[in-house]
Order: sequence, then C-alpha cells, then structure tokens
Amino acid sequence: MRLQLTCMFLLKNIILATSAREPSSPACSRYDYEERLLERVLRNELSIENMLKEIRETNVKVESALKLMHEDRHNLAASKEEMDTKIKATLHDSLKNMSDSVAFMKHLHEEMGTKLNDAVNTSMINISDAVVQMKENSSKTGLQLKKDIDILKGTL
Repeated sequence: MRLQLTCMFLLKNIILATSAREPSSPACSRYDYEERLLERVLRNELSIENMLKEIRETNVKVESALKLMHEDRHNLAASKEEMDTKIKATLHDSLKNMSDSVAFMKHLHEEMGTKLNDAVNTSMINISDAVVQMKENSSKTGLQLKKDIDILKGTL
C-alpha cells in the first residue's frame, strides 16, 4: 500500500507539474494588447511619414520638371514663330527679287527685240541700197562696155 501511495503521489506531482507549468508565451500584462497595437500604429505612422516625405520630394521634382517642360515649350513656340517670320520675310524678298528680275528680263527682251528689228531694217535698207547701187553700177558698166565696144568696132 505504501507503494501505491508513493506511486499515486508521484503521479499527482507529475500531473501538477505539467499542468502548473507556465505557458510558452510570456505572461502578459493587462495592457499588453494596447501596447502592441500602439507600437504597430507608431511604426505605421513612421512609414506613412516617410512615404509622405518621399511623395513630397517626388512632387517637387515633378513640378520642377513640368515647369522646365513648359519653359521649353514656350521657348520652342517663340523660336518657331521667329523662324516662320524669317522664312516668310526671306520668301517675300526672294519673290520680289524674282519679279524684279522677270520685269528686267522682259524689258531686256523688248529692248533686244527692238534693236534686232532696227538692225534687220537697217540691214534690209543697206542691202536694198547696195542692190540699187549694184544695178546702177552694172548698168553704167554695161553702157560703158557698150560704148567701148562701139569705139573698138569703129576703129576696126
């Protein structure tokens, strides 16, 4: 019996030891859940603040890049307008020079045509005069030859 009592006592001690043992998680205070929740909220707040800071930095960079793009766009528009004005002025000057050249060429053409007509008319008059003179000379020469032949015939 004593052995049974001893076994019973040991069995009770084993059961008590296993059930009386502390749980694997640490003993929680009354405010442990609130503390962990507060820590999580603080970590989230820090992350959100960091993200907000990064977003603001990115926003500043985007705004400055956008401002540069607007300035470049304005500069390009001004340059385009200036180039259009220069091109139009150059085209206008070129067209004016061309029309002046065409007018000058027409004037030269008319002048050359007039000079050519005058030269042709003068040449025709000179040729006509030369033909008339040749006719007269040939007539005179023919008459002179006739006289000379008659003289020669008379002496023979």
